[in-house]
Amino acid sequence: MFIQLLFFVLSMLLTVCFFLYGFNHYYLLYASRKYKKPPLSDSFTDRPKVSVHLPVYNESYVIRRLITACAAMAEVYGKDKVDIKILDDSNDETIQEVDEIIREFQQKNFNIEVLRRKNRAGFKAGALQIALEKTDAEYTAIFDADFIPPSDFLIQTIPYFIQDDTVAVVQSRWTHLNRDYSKLTKAIAVGIDVHFMVEQTGRYASNCLQNFNGTGGVIRKKAIVEAGGWQSDTLAEDLDISYRMQTLGYRVVFLRDLLSPAEIPPTVPSYKKQQARWACGSLRVAKKLLAGLMRNKGLNFKQHLQTFIHLTGYMLHPLMLASFLLICITSIMDVNTVTLQSVNATLELDGAERIISLLGGSILTIAIILCSIAPWISMMVALKSQNLSIRQNLISMIFAFFLGFGICASNSIEAGKALLTNRVWEFTRTPKYADIHNDGDRKKSKYQVSLDFSWLLELILICLGLICIIISIRNKNYFSLIMLCAYTMAFSFVFIFSLIQTRKGKTS
Repeated sequence: MFIQLLFFVLSMLLTVCFFLYGFNHYYLLYASRKYKKPPLSDSFTDRPKVSVHLPVYNESYVIRRLITACAAMAEVYGKDKVDIKILDDSNDETIQEVDEIIREFQQKNFNIEVLRRKNRAGFKAGALQIALEKTDAEYTAIFDADFIPPSDFLIQTIPYFIQDDTVAVVQSRWTHLNRDYSKLTKAIAVGIDVHFMVEQTGRYASNCLQNFNGTGGVIRKKAIVEAGGWQSDTLAEDLDISYRMQTLGYRVVFLRDLLSPAEIPPTVPSYKKQQARWACGSLRVAKKLLAGLMRNKGLNFKQHLQTFIHLTGYMLHPLMLASFLLICITSIMDVNTVTLQSVNATLELDGAERIISLLGGSILTIAIILCSIAPWISMMVALKSQNLSIRQNLISMIFAFFLGFGICASNSIEAGKALLTNRVWEFTRTPKYADIHNDGDRKKSKYQVSLDFSWLLELILICLGLICIIISIRNKNYFSLIMLCAYTMAFSFVFIFSLIQTRKGKTS
């Protein structure tokens, strides 16, 4: 009786956690429908100085494309009003390429320079802080190496700062240069679309705290300085500075219809690296700032709740892993925690108590189903909002499902790093290939990601899942069987693609 009740309680605790994050999808879906483009009251005549910061590290495939796009942007805004700073931490031929490109554009009278350091201290945040200290412009536009900002980007963003002194950030929406590269990139694109079309749009429309996404946006220098500057203790310097600025009374403007095209990681290993950095970084920010934000009396309940869910969002992956392990344990021990029927029998409930218990179980089952389908609804809404066919992207959504479940193992490791250690982990770059149409030889790329040790955990989980599937079939525990199959297939999906798409050697 005790063991069964214990596992039932643990199952309910996990369900409550999933309920919180699952039903938040519905809230943000509802809120996102209220989004309206922020109005501009005055015509744009004044053009203050803007400094464009381009943090790069070994980006030989995309660096020319990036600088060329930023030069076009500067030309539209006004060459005399824009300076471009390449924050180059590279240690490969990117150095020579940057120098050559800079000479070309300097000859065309662009205000462009490169900043280099002796080491990568503070990684991206460290480079941005040094550039900030060397900047006299009021505003800083930031783009990662794989972005191609539209030529009118500054024309579209700077007026919001001029109109409202409380605006600290104007953030654009990421779009995808290589969405159609493969089924994998289509799946990753759907996931990113959900973030921008549902989550970020919903938080903005409901007046909740926002985040600068690290690239594809403009920031007010004064706000950064007042918030304490770029800090490198979290690996998510963008999320960190966003919340620190907003606690000072600044706000973030999100322009859903201003598009910033960028590359999606084209392989599972590179996607895992990106997600690992985001998971570790965001939970580091939660560890650093969440307690203070929860005590902030300037925020209402809705803002507190959305802040908590936003900063702890990557805790879903440890919760998913815990759920899988709980299903495995109960399958091996042949303990039923899915319905209240076995608990009713154990506790010898009858009459009204049994009816209440069964009613509660029915409500719980409905809640679980609603939470389970929430991400699917979000994906469909994100696609429909962009006039993309849901039917044609069905495979992409299924791939996204397997990716989301499959990376819970590696991201749980990152969650442990973030919450259980104080070590400053290395900022691992996401490799970019400039291979938009799948017509390049990516396998020979010198930036190909090498295999990390998370494959071992994935292999262990696959073996455990297969054993428990056999046990569940034997015990006719079909609910557990469904969940075990889903998790095991997801772990296998990520594991197999990780092996196929990696090479031996040092990660660049």
